[in-house]
Amino acid sequence: MAEANKHHYDQHVDDFDTFPHAKTRAQRSALAMREAVSLSKDSSTVLEFACGTGLVCMEMLPHVKEIVGIDISPVVVQRCNKKFKEAGANENCYAIAANISTDKDVLADKKFDLVYCASAYHHFDSPEEITKLLGAFLKPGGSLIVIDNLQKGGETIDQEHRPYITRYGFNEEDTKGLFASAGLEFASYAQIPSDPEGDNDIFLAKATKST
Repeated sequence: MAEANKHHYDQHVDDFDTFPHAKTRAQRSALAMREAVSLSKDSSTVLEFACGTGLVCMEMLPHVKEIVGIDISPVVVQRCNKKFKEAGANENCYAIAANISTDKDVLADKKFDLVYCASAYHHFDSPEEITKLLGAFLKPGGSLIVIDNLQKGGETIDQEHRPYITRYGFNEEDTKGLFASAGLEFASYAQIPSDPEGDNDIFLAKATKST
């Protein structure tokens, strides 16, 4: 599935910026995260996993000291770094291409106040494994945030998307299980205010790492 996603987004990089509601979802996601965690322009360090072309990174950039994006697709990472450069970001703000499941030394010894993944968990074969790996990047007391489609009942994915999407979304119990399996403390789960233009309903789930 990781390779399928890499191939798909290498070939469809423009989908990130042109997909319906992409910009407003990034804005909604970033606003919800800023309300869920305390961030400081002078000190906060942030990692975005599955950063894509940087739509959410760019929304978070003015509010943090350091933000690093990571994605399996080199093509989307190149686009993300172009946006960082155009925004005049400092040298601590950049994106890298890597598969954290196999590239074990990626960002070696770096720890962050906030690690988040926005609208990508439904692409993962093993969200349990990813959650554990992301938790390892947290400082003691740091927060992991997952934003994804809100699974309310029997929602399913279209057949055409099955090669690179594993499920529609997650409910609260799903996220509690993911955080528990990673040794993180569940903190909250809530629906993000809806988009009046008709985007999917999405949630924000937060966990913290013990101090």
